Amino acid sequence: RAVPAARRPVVKFCHKQSGLTGDISVDNRLALLNTQFLQLCAEADERVRPLVYAVRLWAKQQGLAGEGGQWRSQQGPAQAGGGCGAALTSSPPGNPSGGGPLLNNYALTLLVLFFLQTRSPPVLPTVARLRDLAGDEDQAVVGGWDCSFPRDVASLEPSANTESPCSLLADFFHVFGEFDFPGQVISLREGRALPLPPPATPKASEGLKLGPLNLQDPFELSHNVAANVNEKTASRFERCCRDAAKYCRSLQYRCKSSKGRAWGLTRLFQPGAVEPGAASAGAFLISIPLDAAGGSQQLCREPGGHSPWFWEVCAAIAFVLRDVLKCSCTPGKAPRAPSEESGL
Repeated sequence: RAVPAARRPVVKFCHKQSGLTGDISVDNRLALLNTQFLQLCAEADERVRPLVYAVRLWAKQQGLAGEGGQWRSQQGPAQAGGGCGAALTSSPPGNPSGGGPLLNNYALTLLVLFFLQTRSPPVLPTVARLRDLAGDEDQAVVGGWDCSFPRDVASLEPSANTESPCSLLADFFHVFGEFDFPGQVISLREGRALPLPPPATPKASEGLKLGPLNLQDPFELSHNVAANVNEKTASRFERCCRDAAKYCRSLQYRCKSSKGRAWGLTRLFQPGAVEPGAASAGAFLISIPLDAAGGSQQLCREPGGHSPWFWEVCAAIAFVLRDVLKCSCTPGKAPRAPSEESGL
């Protein structure tokens, strides 16, 4: 399905077997460079990926992102290649047209990267610093915007910051729970919050649509990635950050509950406000869609449920938990053969 009215015209598609949706755009070099920039940041420090995923899941569970948001901004990251600048992105189920007043995942990712730039010592360098480190082969100018940065993570110096991911997550909520979003522009290029630009400014601020939350694209400086966010969503984001920061200071976040209640990150990722002492909303589950016409039925009909397809799914889940989210995984009991009566 074509969406010609989007900021960057895209074609929406859905993968029938998995149910995953995605976008295809053509001749969007800025999107390709944005993806390479995000990949560089993820490779620069092992704490980046789990922190980004944690914030994005938390925001979705709080109703701050997801149904009204999208995987990327209309300019945001893409995954593809080719001289024509073809862009392929994946997105979670939700509003098929994207947009809406909620935060998209690209904006949430940039908020995390900006936060990591502002730590002392910083976890990530500013975009301006990356531009200084870029070699001749890394120089890139697209639409008049300087998009130069190193493509090889070996060009970056390791961060001297030793904060744990849990500590960083708690401080993320503390920082943005008290942040003056409408009165500043978040700049990843400078690694600091800039004062609002005056009405008449050079190209760097020309066309920047200001609003309740001003988040400047790292390369296309006239693009406010969070321009779609309304005052209600911005206010809720601040309030939810304050609630999460308060929870992260509580014993319920740091110590296992003696009453069997959800605690730690599990409680943080449950829907609704996270207040110390609040009743548990139940177990935290991540659903994995299985196409009834193929995947789940094929799994059930194999003797013992041990088909190659089954083990491919197990390997994929283990990879996400162990290598992406850095969880500790130990072998469990072998799955029981599904019963014909249960159909499971």
